Amino acid sequence: MSMKRLLVLFLFLLLLGYVSALTPQEAMMEAWKTGNYSIVKPYLSPAMKALFTEKLFMATRNTLVEKYGSVEGYRLIREEKKDGYEVYYYRVLAEKGNYTVSVTVKGGRVEGFHLSALPLAPTVSGLLYPLAGAFLGFLVLWAYLRKFHGAELILGAVLLVPVLLFQSPLQMLPRFLGVMNLTFIVLWTGLIAALFQEPLKYYFSRDKSLGKALYIGIGFGIGEGIYVALNGLLLGGASPIALIERTLALLFHASTTVLFAYSYRNGWGKKALLAMVLIHWLADSIAAYWHVNPSTAVLTAGYAVMFLTALAILPKLLPLAKIEKEEVVRW
Repeated sequence: MSMKRLLVLFLFLLLLGYVSALTPQEAMMEAWKTGNYSIVKPYLSPAMKALFTEKLFMATRNTLVEKYGSVEGYRLIREEKKDGYEVYYYRVLAEKGNYTVSVTVKGGRVEGFHLSALPLAPTVSGLLYPLAGAFLGFLVLWAYLRKFHGAELILGAVLLVPVLLFQSPLQMLPRFLGVMNLTFIVLWTGLIAALFQEPLKYYFSRDKSLGKALYIGIGFGIGEGIYVALNGLLLGGASPIALIERTLALLFHASTTVLFAYSYRNGWGKKALLAMVLIHWLADSIAAYWHVNPSTAVLTAGYAVMFLTALAILPKLLPLAKIEKEEVVRW
């Protein structure tokens, strides 16, 4: 064998040894730095392969590159070990600014990859877009009704508190139990959101006047908008599309609560509740699927569910809410 071939073989073996010597956390960071998902794919656990697809990896990375510029390097800043898990915190050095990510490893496999909340630079846009969307939805409804029910608006916002406390942990339960089926996780996430939010809104809206019930939904939508805005402020994750999303979400919540009041008054409240649970399940399942398979088509489908729901309810019930007559008026 010639010297040239021996040199090529040596370099190849040296490179192979370097690649194979990567730890799972280093493989994750090398993939993040280069944008090459194939580097980390062999190191991902089965659950991560199902949830953290190449499409999601690239969409997440592109979002951060757009905000912070190209990745120039990274450095390990902290390690934690607990209950068999190893968590490595890395400072990502980017062209326009730095941010922190964490890589969770167990049994030689990457089990999680997350952006660290606090080190990211707060953004004013992250605050303004969701708040503007929620305010726009409120302004549209108020401009038509020209009535304001402050107590019900506050009540609607307060109803978000138990949702924030208990909904998310239950949505994460399948992952804690080791469930790896993506379809099940998506459907479970949407179902838990529907079962937490719609019965709660129904219970407090059912015996209200249409106008007051409407404001419970408005308050709930504003509360969500504030929550999303605070996340956007801290994490830098909100974009102009959040304005559209929060507007549609507020109109969706307002349409459900006014429907609950009307249907309860007319003797079919439980049927309306079941219908809205199913529709909410569909909308939030689509949203959950978008987080693992981000695309314009999926995003549009989720927004279409909210828009069509509001369109089917509000034009029929807003005139009744404006009149505020309590007698039964059938469609």
